[in-house]
Amino acid sequence: MKTFFLLVLCFLFVVPPLIAVKPPVALVRSQQQVTTEFSRLDRGLQRAARELGKTGLTGDGARRILAATCTEFGYTADCSTVDIHGRIIMVEPAPYRSAEGRDISDQAHVRRILMRHKPVLSPVFRSVEGFDAVDVEYPVFNREGRFVGAVSLLFKPEQFLGEIIRPIVKGGVVDIWVMEKGGRILYDADHEQVGLNLFTSPPFQSYKELLLLAKKIDRTARGDGHYQFKRYNLTDRDAGKKAGWQSVSLYGTSWRLVGVQLDGAHNSHPGRDGR
Repeated sequence: MKTFFLLVLCFLFVVPPLIAVKPPVALVRSQQQVTTEFSRLDRGLQRAARELGKTGLTGDGARRILAATCTEFGYTADCSTVDIHGRIIMVEPAPYRSAEGRDISDQAHVRRILMRHKPVLSPVFRSVEGFDAVDVEYPVFNREGRFVGAVSLLFKPEQFLGEIIRPIVKGGVVDIWVMEKGGRILYDADHEQVGLNLFTSPPFQSYKELLLLAKKIDRTARGDGHYQFKRYNLTDRDAGKKAGWQSVSLYGTSWRLVGVQLDGAHNSHPGRDGR
């Protein structure tokens, strides 16, 4: 018995404790800046919703509010008002006004805000404007406190994320890709990978280590791991990579930011690394 306890004590004092892998600085900065931008977006939509509650969802006043909101967030494709039936009422800027009058009540995130009267960030979907985007919507209440609809801001996530991430990773050995839960790639330095799904798209199916790690990324908010995939883009040779990930969230919708670098990253070419 004494021998057993001596062995335990030796193990405790001799074997060093496991130390969590520190995430790359570029990943931490990207997570912080995306979170900051989400907060700014939330404040801007709150303000627009409050003003629309006074002016109503139509008219010159509403159009000025929508135009100002689009200008404030330069990555925006368009801003609109949506009534309680899920119909687009007004849209800014002018090139997207053809969407006015369209019924979007079949979109899951629109149904959710109409039912719950809570702000929502959608997953990527095919917009009535004709491109893949995400939609963030904020409920509008009139002066009497009655729900009258929502203000919507539509944007392409690859543009939103690229404006934040590219300056951070430029000149470094760490690159960052982003996926939404479910596996769709929202942003990558290799543009050909944007819009692909890690779980279902053909380029990834023979990379079992990557698929296993992607499932872990999907279900956990942060972590690290290793995998094999193309060195720089879908046509390049395979290479070993190490990865760490963090999460950002807005209105209950989470994105995973994944920082990657080649094993032996001192030999890599900064700014070119994809998955």
